[in-house]
Amino acid sequence: MMIDTRPVLLLVDDEPLNLQVLRQILQEEYRLLFAKDGIKALELATKEQPALILLDVMMPYLSGHDVCRRLKQNPLTMNIPVIFVTALAEDVDEAQGFDAGAVDYITKPVSPLVVRARIRTHLALVSINELKETRLQIVQRLGMAAEYKDNETGRHVIRMSHYSRIIALAAGFSQVYADDVLNAAPMHDIGKIGVPDSVLKKTR
Repeated sequence: MMIDTRPVLLLVDDEPLNLQVLRQILQEEYRLLFAKDGIKALELATKEQPALILLDVMMPYLSGHDVCRRLKQNPLTMNIPVIFVTALAEDVDEAQGFDAGAVDYITKPVSPLVVRARIRTHLALVSINELKETRLQIVQRLGMAAEYKDNETGRHVIRMSHYSRIIALAAGFSQVYADDVLNAAPMHDIGKIGVPDSVLKKTR
């Protein structure tokens, strides 16, 4: 039995015709979930954990803005990227969408090429962020391994990481670079993992 590994998208719109248009555009590349109101959208997002949500703004009961805010307040759904797909085309409408927590804003009538391109871009960004998080977890675990070898090393690693970040910022480096320094600093004592206990813990 073949397993469908395509990313799952949640499409939310109270107009069936709009959902049908998006289905035609996306069904070959993605597995699709559908919701016609905000309550159902929140339920599906929590249960199914889609890779991305395409969300209408003007809907009954809960507007798209309300749905997006609730998604961002829920730890289970806060990291799911939301793209608004709406007929509201004014700059102020777009600004409100971003304020609600969306990562992008597409106006109706939609262009199939634009919809596909925007989705691919944001899914790629999610993959990059997941890779960074995995790398950070590996570095942190290596730092913990050094701490097991030498209890003082663990506290030292934490202090040095934060000092390194502060120094990087003071030296004029960007916030992103300073955060990279913070995350990489725990590696500076990693060599202790390979040092025999008889040497590392020798008192004199």
